Amino acid sequence: MKVLIADDHVLFRDGLRLIVEDTFPGSGIFEATNFGEALALIDRQSDIDLALVDFGMPGIDGFNGISTLRARLPSTPLVVISGREDRETILDTLRAGASGYVPKGTSRARIAQILESVFNGGIHFPQEVIEAINTMGRAEHTRESVVAALTPRQLDVLVLVGKGYSNKEIALALKLMEGTVKVHLGAIFRALGVQNRTRAAMICVKLGFVDNAGAS
Repeated sequence: MKVLIADDHVLFRDGLRLIVEDTFPGSGIFEATNFGEALALIDRQSDIDLALVDFGMPGIDGFNGISTLRARLPSTPLVVISGREDRETILDTLRAGASGYVPKGTSRARIAQILESVFNGGIHFPQEVIEAINTMGRAEHTRESVVAALTPRQLDVLVLVGKGYSNKEIALALKLMEGTVKVHLGAIFRALGVQNRTRAAMICVKLGFVDNAGAS
């Protein structure tokens, strides 16, 4: 098992390493102190099994950095570690494709539980954020709410879903990797509170992002 720890604070990075060593004995741990180092490590170690990333480390540019990491590691559980606990920041990381969000004040034992859960396919976000997501999923969608919930690229993907494009066709049309399209779709489904592309396409057509005749 290979684990990436990207954090510019040496004491916190050391603490995360100890947690990972205890939780996943025998794992290989790769450390980065900034966003550039993290990307370079991923280029050399593309088979990372779990990534722990500091939202505030040098060079990451917040939401855009998490999106970039998700595109580089499309199927790897990605946990954001941050000193920030405001709802909008946490929602942004979820929309960018993070698998979990852990405030830096979280206890060592709790971090270990979260990492094990996320590694095994779970997700972890603070309860108030989960409740907000569920509320958004139940609410009536409007064009304004959909535009506000998605990034411009995610909206591009949604429109093509509404037109009946496959993942491969979307990738070709937008010049993306197919894995990146899947990441965007996951973020779109979460933001819209739906479980599949059919429901997402229905919302897209209903709100007039594409003509009804354009959807298959």
